[in-house]
Amino acid sequence: MFNVIFKFKNINTMHNSICKSLIITVLLGMMVLGNANAQSCAEVLKLSAPADKLYNKQSMARSFKMNPSQKIKIVHVFYGSTAYHIDICKPKSLGDFRLKVVDDETGTIFWDNAADDFDSQINISFGTTKRIIIEVEAVNPENFMGQSNCLGLIIKYHREEKVIDKEEEESLELPEIPVF
Repeated sequence: MFNVIFKFKNINTMHNSICKSLIITVLLGMMVLGNANAQSCAEVLKLSAPADKLYNKQSMARSFKMNPSQKIKIVHVFYGSTAYHIDICKPKSLGDFRLKVVDDETGTIFWDNAADDFDSQINISFGTTKRIIIEVEAVNPENFMGQSNCLGLIIKYHREEKVIDKEEEESLELPEIPVF
């Protein structure tokens, strides 16, 4: 009888070990698949149109998996006396996207690309530091064909801190930027 109880305990131990292994395998599989989906959208950032050489520092580069009816809102701090270049990165097949730059405190819309034929890039600067909401949504959700697609957003900046070479300074012309 002692022998039978001992065998039964071994079966329970073996059963627990199999359950633990199965749970760990499932969790690891979910993490790997989750990372694969997140990484698959990173390629969309390569679709960014070239920016002026002036914008040589990157403030943010994010990619998103976006549903056709989804509106993405990103809060970002824009520092005063700094020129920014914002670019939506997307496959051309998705069509136009509406991009709004909104003051987080007052709700004032500084720029809406609907007034600029849905241009996917903007150069902008602010006189003082502001917390800004960037809103992005699809103008033609039917182009998504009912599926989620990848979208990227890159923010580059330029801040005049030190001038090292006078010749280089003359070769870089500042683009016309609206200041708010």
